[in-house]
Amino acid sequence: MQFPPFLDVPASEPDEADVLLLPLPFEATVSYGGGTAAAPEAIWRASAQVELWDEETDVDLAGLRIHSAEPLFPRRNELVQEYLDRAWTAAAELHRHAGLVIGVGGEHSVSPPLVLAATGTEETGTEDLSELTVVQFDAHADLRLEYDGTPHSHACAMRPLLDRGARIITVGCRSAEREEYAHGLASGRVRTFMARNLARDPGEEAALLECLDGIEGSVYLTVDVDVLEVHLCPGTGTPEPGGLGWWQTLGWLDRLLRGNRRCRLIGVDVVETAVQPGTRVNEFVAARLLAKILAYHACPTTNTT
Repeated sequence: MQFPPFLDVPASEPDEADVLLLPLPFEATVSYGGGTAAAPEAIWRASAQVELWDEETDVDLAGLRIHSAEPLFPRRNELVQEYLDRAWTAAAELHRHAGLVIGVGGEHSVSPPLVLAATGTEETGTEDLSELTVVQFDAHADLRLEYDGTPHSHACAMRPLLDRGARIITVGCRSAEREEYAHGLASGRVRTFMARNLARDPGEEAALLECLDGIEGSVYLTVDVDVLEVHLCPGTGTPEPGGLGWWQTLGWLDRLLRGNRRCRLIGVDVVETAVQPGTRVNEFVAARLLAKILAYHACPTTNTT
């Protein structure tokens, strides 16, 4: 099954594409609300309603060469690890081309294989991710060792990356288990900007901007849409109140993707959109968010002073 062209822009071949999108309609470890399996197709269809001129950056998205890979559907009776292995294979194949690879979920458990495909560590046989910074926009820490009896849960998405040496900057967190938060703190490689502090303390936003400006080297961006306030994403597995606003979030993404010229974006994913009957808010917000990320990436410099 092939989705319609993303943004209704004529599809490009992989070796010509600026951006390669990988739809991951996966839903196996959700622990509360469901619907992520239907998200990629809904996001693709919603994207046809997004204006192609980005008024903020003056980027015309119609000029981007976009390739959408075949959706990676789960197989009958497939184990979670088997699907994640196939996600790695599909992403690694896309990374053989020059364009930016963006995974679109689907639940957050797909992020670890996408990160490993972006870094190429599995192919080189190394476990070391110490040269990587993961910027995680998320309402949750996702640092549990296991959840509901599996280490491959959406609630564990950042743990294997941290334990292999990655640095993680989490933005918008407002829900965490004591033990996972303590593990991240003890590692010395997790910097968490709680949504509460970002809302109440102007100094916290200044610290976040300084942190984003200070990233050097390879960076992977993962956006769980539950980082946003619930009116922007009522359809997500665990909609947490007290989230980030739209312009607030875009400002920080802009700072990372256009403002920092010392880091190199190696991959992106946008996950945890859940389709709900009677509303298109969820998939349209996700499509619009993806379009903004594409615009920032296509217009990579701005004045951050």
